[in-house]
Amino acid sequence: MDTHTPIAAVILAAGQGSRLGGRPKPALRIDGASLLERLASALRGSGVGAIGAVIGPYASTLLPLAGRCGVRALRHPHDAPTLVDSQRLALAAHARMHPAHDLLVVLGDLPLLDAGAVRALVRGWRARPPEVELMQPVVAGVRGHPVLMSSHCAASAHRLPPGCGIRKWMALHPGSVAPFHSDEPAYVTDLDTPEDVRALRRMLAPASVEWARAPR
Repeated sequence: MDTHTPIAAVILAAGQGSRLGGRPKPALRIDGASLLERLASALRGSGVGAIGAVIGPYASTLLPLAGRCGVRALRHPHDAPTLVDSQRLALAAHARMHPAHDLLVVLGDLPLLDAGAVRALVRGWRARPPEVELMQPVVAGVRGHPVLMSSHCAASAHRLPPGCGIRKWMALHPGSVAPFHSDEPAYVTDLDTPEDVRALRRMLAPASVEWARAPR
């Protein structure tokens, strides 16, 4: 195992936000900075330089944000891609652009993820046993994100049949998957419902938490 393999990241930002009334979750602003910008900053602050973002609906909102924070936009051809669809596009882009890099797959709705949390995960990754090809945070028994994959794992997952995503690769290779045990809430705090947003406002007060306008 080469502990110095560079890491590339892809932010999965193509969700429809249907349970939030049809809003682009990565556009949520915390103290004026969008979640997409905050995630890009966290990744760069942990030493990850190559960053892409899968964008499906809400392109008119998210593409300018991606450009503003120097993130390569990976446009999904469908307006309503599933999570697996987004993963497949991310894996294909990784195989094309950064095949020698390990891959960090980041959900676009992790409001507490900062550079410190990413660095901790990367340190765990660098110290992993040689048989481990994929590492996922686990907090109090709950699986979290982001997920780190070796370059070999990313290539192998990319070669799976259409319709198969990262979870399928994990099921096929259980001996190559390891948890990263942590008590860091950033790995398991996401935004799915209006109550999640209200809870985030309470948690981060007096910081502002507000939605940007979200034209499709």
